[in-house]
Amino acid sequence: MFIQDNIHYTNINMDRYSNEKDIEICAVKLHILSHTIVIITVYRSPTGNIAYFLNNLEAALNQVYSNTVDIILCGDFNTNYLSDNQNKQALSSLLTSYSLCSVIDFPMRIHNNSNTMIDNIFINKVKNENYSVYSLINGLSDHDALVLSFSDITVPNDRNELYSYRKISIHSLNELQTSLSYEAWENVFSNNDNDINTIFNNF
Repeated sequence: MFIQDNIHYTNINMDRYSNEKDIEICAVKLHILSHTIVIITVYRSPTGNIAYFLNNLEAALNQVYSNTVDIILCGDFNTNYLSDNQNKQALSSLLTSYSLCSVIDFPMRIHNNSNTMIDNIFINKVKNENYSVYSLINGLSDHDALVLSFSDITVPNDRNELYSYRKISIHSLNELQTSLSYEAWENVFSNNDNDINTIFNNF
C-alpha cells in the first residue's frame, strides 16, 4: 500500500489473518481532518479455500469495525460479480452485515471472449454518497486498475515542494536536434537484430 506522505496514517497489523492463497490481507488507518478511514486490501487465489477466506475476512473486519470509521475494502477477490454464484452470495451476505456494498458494475479483466469482475471495491454507500469510480488501464497487469474518488473528502496539502522541469521551446528543440546530429548511431544499430526493444535499450 502506498500513501501520500502528507497524510497521517497508522498501520494495522493483519498478519494473523493471512494465509498464502487463501487470504492475503493488509490494512491502514488514515486520519484526514475529521475523517477516519480504514482501507483494507485483500487477495484470494482462485484455488484458495473460500470458507477460510470468509472466516478470516470477518475476523479482520471485526477488528476495525466502528460506527466512527469508514471502511474501504478492495482487492482481487477472485469472485466474479458479473454472474450469480455461491461465492458471490456468501461474500455479499458477509459484507452486508458491515454495511459494505460493491461500487463496481463493469468488468476489469477482459481476455479473449471472457469478461470478469473479480476485482472489487466495497464501501458504506449510506455514509459515502458522493463518490465516483472508474477503471484505469495501467499496463502492469491483465487486470485494469480501479480508482475510487470521494468528492466530499479533501486532503490538506501542506507540503512545500520544489519542482524542476525542462523548458521546451523552439530554441531547446533546435539544440536537441543539433545534439542528435553529432550522436554516433552505430552502437544503437550495431547488431543486425531488428527488434525494436533491443534498439531502444541500446539507444
